[in-house]
Amino acid sequence: MKSCLCFLVIMLYIFFNGIESKAQGDTLIIKLKNNQIEKIAVSQIQKIQFENVTSVEEQSNHSNELNIKGNYPNPFVERTSIEFEIALPGNVEIIIYDNSGNQIQKLECENCQSGKNTLEWNCRDEKNNRVVSGTYYYEVRFNNEIQSQKMILVK
Repeated sequence: MKSCLCFLVIMLYIFFNGIESKAQGDTLIIKLKNNQIEKIAVSQIQKIQFENVTSVEEQSNHSNELNIKGNYPNPFVERTSIEFEIALPGNVEIIIYDNSGNQIQKLECENCQSGKNTLEWNCRDEKNNRVVSGTYYYEVRFNNEIQSQKMILVK
């Protein structure tokens, strides 16, 4: 667990240092091996420090069962279509988070067919209220795999 967490922290360090500008409101969402989810506002990160790291091994957590194709259009105004591919038929959930990491909507595709699928988000929260412009994140969940991407709503 410790070496896996060290690898994740190193990758985050490389990722954030490679970005020349970052939004003050972006949220870092980390899923640990025990399925616990940690959410940290990027603006709250002061320093990432590594101690006693002797080696790092890269392991792919992605199977060939799920592949996010992205959302179109992005940026979008009224609605966006989230496209993904699954290797086997099954249930797919798409969880949409706001910039603070709060879940605002959950889209479901029960008994999705294998191959390309699309779910549409109408820019409304779980109470059917229109959400404000900003950066949103979505997770596509299939079997034990979770992949996420960023999308931008403009008015």
